[in-house]
Amino acid sequence: MILTFFLGVVGLGLMVFIHELGHFVAAKLAGVHVEVFSLGWGSKLVGFTRGGTTYQISWFPIGGYCKMKGEIAPGLAGGAGAAGAEGAEGAAGAAGAEGADAPPAAKGSFLAASPWRRICIAVFGPLFNLLFAVLVFTAIWWVGFRVYSADNRIVLATDYTLDAFSEPPPATLAGLRTGDRVVAIDGSPVEKFQDILEAVTVSSGRHLSFSVERETPESPGKVETLTIALTPALDKSSGAGRVGIYAWTDPLIQTVAPGSAAALAGLRPGDRILAAGGRETRNAIDLFQELASKPGKLALSYERQGVVQIVPLVLSYNQKGAPNLGIEFASRSYRSPRLGSVGALQKSLRETVSTISLTVKGIGLLFRGISLRNAVAGPLRITYYIGSAATSGFQLGIGIGVVSFFRFLSVLSVTLFLMNLLPIPAMDGGQIVLFVIELIRGKPVRSRIIWRLQLVGFSLLIILSLFITFSDILFFMGR
Repeated sequence: MILTFFLGVVGLGLMVFIHELGHFVAAKLAGVHVEVFSLGWGSKLVGFTRGGTTYQISWFPIGGYCKMKGEIAPGLAGGAGAAGAEGAEGAAGAAGAEGADAPPAAKGSFLAASPWRRICIAVFGPLFNLLFAVLVFTAIWWVGFRVYSADNRIVLATDYTLDAFSEPPPATLAGLRTGDRVVAIDGSPVEKFQDILEAVTVSSGRHLSFSVERETPESPGKVETLTIALTPALDKSSGAGRVGIYAWTDPLIQTVAPGSAAALAGLRPGDRILAAGGRETRNAIDLFQELASKPGKLALSYERQGVVQIVPLVLSYNQKGAPNLGIEFASRSYRSPRLGSVGALQKSLRETVSTISLTVKGIGLLFRGISLRNAVAGPLRITYYIGSAATSGFQLGIGIGVVSFFRFLSVLSVTLFLMNLLPIPAMDGGQIVLFVIELIRGKPVRSRIIWRLQLVGFSLLIILSLFITFSDILFFMGR
């Protein structure tokens, strides 16, 4: 857990620092004097001054800020909570006198720059987040990466009682069956279960065409190909599409946790579970079904090097009802093709555009009745997600961990790019709107209006911050 949060804090800080670097570069190009450019927050630890700008490392070396001439304390405005302090310029001129117009801006200050230059400074923060995502996606596709996933065989959720359904899910209504192998969705080849998840998750309310291979009961070994149409339902707890299927995972043990029920029973990696509680275990879901009733002891039949044995599992359960089984089943390894620099860039741009599209769609889902508490994550949960992606990957290898870490950061960076450009007062997008209005009118917006907009924006951000922080706390409490 410590490693998870450490990696999460580093990742979140990196995204904020890149955002601030964008503002810094734009300010320098626009001739705006940068007083302080800091790696981290708090008091200065070490640093130096060059060209009138203090470059420093602060006591809390995560994230950073760029303070331009004439600004109030960094971090009180701008996008992404701490991702840009330039938004406070309008408020700075009005802080002392709400109704007074701002005095003439000093040379080299933010307000002395033309509206076009201020727009560029505001845009460059989010733009650097977007460029970071494109560069990382390109590097990942150029180097290549490995993915671990179950294959494209499925289990129908309604064949089990692990999940409750108020009505039959789309997969059941459409006629999918346990054991079906999904080979294509809307004409796109499907190789692994992750491909199915990626297609379904983003397609709530949209018709999909599944190409399925199914063994015929009349002729064992013979496979027929079917085309099945279904429409994923919207899961309001997460905002994702859902059809009601699980991955078919062969009950072949890959790892056994020390001290777990499986380890105490003598199970080892490479063992294949044949039955649990007298019920045949064709896949991992069969085993989980037997554990759903929380038995204290469970007879387990397994095969090791051609020899079948039966052992008793003595089980305990945590507060969430999860057993101390301690088994991880084997998944398959899939290697991405190594692309040339041009191909990697093209793939990166497509992935970036797709992420932007999904983010916009996700924002739209907020108005369709999904659970805001589950769907909206704050800094605490984002930190945890970043760290979890990294630590889960590192368990499979250093290379996989690095790719998982930076890939998750890239997706988040695209989200920050969009969120920072929303026309909300006190964020980059809100500042850009004011500068565009100034450009059209030929004169600055009155300080009274700016002050009130900033007040509204800060108030909304504070309320939102309190809500998502409370939501994050409930998430970690398991509620």
